[in-house]
Amino acid sequence: MNTITEIEKITQLVSLFKRAPYQKNKIYETDSEIIDLGLEKDIAITSDILCEELEWKLISDPYIIGWINTVSSLSDLAAVAAEPLGVLIGLSQPDSISDDFAKKFWQGTQDALKAHQTYLLGGDTNDSEKFLVSCTAVGQRAKSVQLSRKGMRDGDLIYLTGPVGMGVATGFANFVIKSKSAEMAAQIEHSFQPKARLAEAQVISRYASTCIDTSDALLAALDFLCAINQSQVNLNIKPSHFHPMAVQIAAQLKVPLILFASIHLGEFELLFTVPKNCQNDFERDMKKNNFGFLNIGQVDSSLPNMHINGTSIDLGPIRNLLADIKDPAFYLQSQQQWSTSLPVQLII
Repeated sequence: MNTITEIEKITQLVSLFKRAPYQKNKIYETDSEIIDLGLEKDIAITSDILCEELEWKLISDPYIIGWINTVSSLSDLAAVAAEPLGVLIGLSQPDSISDDFAKKFWQGTQDALKAHQTYLLGGDTNDSEKFLVSCTAVGQRAKSVQLSRKGMRDGDLIYLTGPVGMGVATGFANFVIKSKSAEMAAQIEHSFQPKARLAEAQVISRYASTCIDTSDALLAALDFLCAINQSQVNLNIKPSHFHPMAVQIAAQLKVPLILFASIHLGEFELLFTVPKNCQNDFERDMKKNNFGFLNIGQVDSSLPNMHINGTSIDLGPIRNLLADIKDPAFYLQSQQQWSTSLPVQLII
C-alpha cells in the first residue's frame, strides 16, 4: 500500500470546508495551524486527542496521562518554532473515575505546564462513559519564521533532537511487562515525561528546511515527510539513536530494536532536515546553546524507497496499521512480523 490513509481522509474532509483567508499554511504543511491576524506575530494553534494510548492502555498512570496530553500539543507548537501562550484542556470522564485518579491527572497537567513555563487558559469538562482527554495549545511566532513540513531538498541532512523509543518502551511496559511485574511497568511509565523541544526549535528554525515531531514514531514521521515532499531518505540508524530504556526492553523481551522506531507511539522529539551547506553553522549553534542533536541520514531523491543502513525497506505493510487494525495484540503481531522479515542489518 503506497498511500497514507490519514492523508486521504484529511484531504477528503478538508475539501468540504472553505479555507480561512488568514490561515498561512496549506493542508499537511505544519504540525500547527499558522494564523495571520495582522498582529506583530503570527498565531499558532493545534489540538490533539489521546486515543489509542488510552483505549489500548499503553499509558495508564493518570499523572502521565495528564503530562502526555499536555506535551502532545506543546510539541506541535515546537515543530513550527512557536512560543506557547497556554493550553485548553478537554476532559470527559465516567462516574467511576476516582477523586485520586482525577487529582493525579490534573497534577500531571500542572507539572507539564510548569516545566514548559506556560499556562492553563481554559477548556471544558463533561461526563461520559469513557475517559477522554484532549489538549489545544496556542502560541505565537515571528512572521519571519517559515518552519514547516514542506521544503526538504536532495542532499539535506536529517537530524533528531534526541533518542527515540521511550514511548514504545512505555507501551511495552504496560502491554507486556505489567503482567509479570506491575511495579517495574509502573516505574518505566512514570519515567516517561518527555519535554516539548520549544527552546531547541528557536535555533532549528534558523537553519531547517523541514520539521515534524515524532509523536507518531520516527519511521511514520519520516514516511510522512517523504510523501508530502515527494522524496526519499537514506538513513544510518544505530542503537545509540534509541533511548537506553528502549534498548534495555528490546533485549529483555528479545524483540527487534527497529520496533521502537516503527510502532505508532512516539516520544515528541523533533525530526528535521538541514541543508548541507548549513551543517557547520547549525551544529555550532546547537552546541553553543547546549542542545543535543543526532544526525541520522540524508535526503536522497534518487532512491525509490526509504533506505536504512544501506538496504531498501518497504513500509507498506505497517504504513496504515493504526487505521486498519483496532486490536492492540493483532497490531503488535503485525509489527513484529514486519520487523522479523527485514534483513538482519535492519533489525539493529
